[in-house]
Amino acid sequence: MTTDTYTFTGNERESVAFTPTLDGTVYNCHVKWNIAAQRWYILITDNSGNTMLNTPAVGSTSGTGINLIAGVFSGTTMIWREQNGVIEVTS
Repeated sequence: MTTDTYTFTGNERESVAFTPTLDGTVYNCHVKWNIAAQRWYILITDNSGNTMLNTPAVGSTSGTGINLIAGVFSGTTMIWREQNGVIEVTS
């Protein structure tokens, strides 16, 4: 298993974009602020722009982890370590 990290503290003033490999395929991820919900959302699209997942970014502690992409991607996990200021993608 390998883990890639992407910097995201939750205090950003702009959207954050990164391209992780999820279940063996590279996807486009954008972490965007939703003003109506007053929280960050992670939008995952394929290379054609098709939405794969749009989910709230829920922070996890360093001891446990909430897999943000569970149910959509089976071989990869994505966890926002809010205290560490990173999103961990493990596959």
